[in-house]
Amino acid sequence: MLRKLLSKPIISLVIVWGLIFLGVFLRSYKADTYPIDNNDDGLFYVWAGSSFWDNPLEVTSHSIFEAGNKALIWRSQFMDYIPVERFGMKIVRPWFDHPPIGTALIALPARLLGYKSLEQIPHLIVRLPALIASIFTLFLTYLLGKKLFGEKTGRLSLLFMATIPYFVVAHRQSFLENFITPMFLGGLVVLLNYLKSKNKKDLYILIGLSFLTGWFKVTGFIIPFLIAGWLFYKKEKKAGWYLAITGLVSALSYVGYGLLTNSQVFLATILNQGGRGTFVNSFFDGLTRPEFYGEFRDGWYVLGFLLTFVLMISNKSKFFNWFMSGWLMVLFLTAGRMANSPWYRYPLIPFLAIAIGYYINKLLKKPSLFLVLPFFLLGLTGFDLINVDIPANMLRIISVLFLGPFAAEFVFKGRNWKKINYWLIKVFVIFLVILNIIVNFKLTTAICSKKRCLLPQKIILNVNQK
Repeated sequence: MLRKLLSKPIISLVIVWGLIFLGVFLRSYKADTYPIDNNDDGLFYVWAGSSFWDNPLEVTSHSIFEAGNKALIWRSQFMDYIPVERFGMKIVRPWFDHPPIGTALIALPARLLGYKSLEQIPHLIVRLPALIASIFTLFLTYLLGKKLFGEKTGRLSLLFMATIPYFVVAHRQSFLENFITPMFLGGLVVLLNYLKSKNKKDLYILIGLSFLTGWFKVTGFIIPFLIAGWLFYKKEKKAGWYLAITGLVSALSYVGYGLLTNSQVFLATILNQGGRGTFVNSFFDGLTRPEFYGEFRDGWYVLGFLLTFVLMISNKSKFFNWFMSGWLMVLFLTAGRMANSPWYRYPLIPFLAIAIGYYINKLLKKPSLFLVLPFFLLGLTGFDLINVDIPANMLRIISVLFLGPFAAEFVFKGRNWKKINYWLIKVFVIFLVILNIIVNFKLTTAICSKKRCLLPQKIILNVNQK
């Protein structure tokens, strides 16, 4: 009995779900406090989703597509006399900023708790669906990393997905990308299963997921065509045509929904959305400006992209390369000039985590100066996020003492240096994980000590006293 409990599959399962619990706990900690902004799309998605449940043909919410919109029914400037509180409210009916299925899902907790459309709803309720979705994203990141690069890489990918500050904060927000992401990952895992077993059940699940992704957000319509492209590459032409037709039918059904509801407003909104534009610096800005309603200088974000490109160039997995490249192009073509909508990048986060997990695994197996260096240079930015300044001379001494043995191994190739570096790497990786966890706990206090943070709308219970 004890032998069964201590078997490798059981231990692996405990580790995986322990890491998922840690990741969800960090995401839930002060989830309604940071990041927060008056113009929080999550709230507007709740309004849209709640009105969808009332009448699917009269979705109502705040819209950024105001100019010339004949569906505009109300406009106000909230607290115009206080600049920091100023933001516009433009309510339209019918609302076509995004397809309705994702917003209907986001609205469920608020609706079940009795909140109605067009009222202030506590941020924790608005963000609850995103926190739940993050459970699936964490688990599916592990599964995809495991299937592509092995068990150790899968677990390490999950470890860093669970603890890197940028990844944690991103998953607190009820943006539609945080719901497309687990569906995208789920589709990729099912696709790998189908290619291995040719099980028709997997193909049906793949078709169902692919049909729904676009109904969460328009960018999701690309996913069935990416999957179809991979199936054609693998000579699975019949399945490839099924997925391509699924993507086409899904897109056409959404167009039919819009034309049936209000063709004039639908077409005007779609055309307005195309005004964002594509520019040669669209991706550059997104890569170099990690942010949440303001700057968020997390070096792990940049490191993730750096290692992803290295992994793609090394061609370790064409599967990884194809789907990463597909969403990179979506990001490039839709990000706009300033790329100031960071949620467009969220579906890339699992790929960044897998790349980090892959190279951490290599580093643990074979420590080297040139592999540890980017982790050292970019992995310690958490100190800056929580306003901890390490004295310059101390930082110089630490850098020399830590990197010196790796340089010595490269130059002298001594067996003793390898042993030292082996243990240094283990301690260093553990330190990075602990630092990221501490940063997640101290982050909100540190940020709000430097700039004004809005207070979240709290849950108020009216208790009838006799």
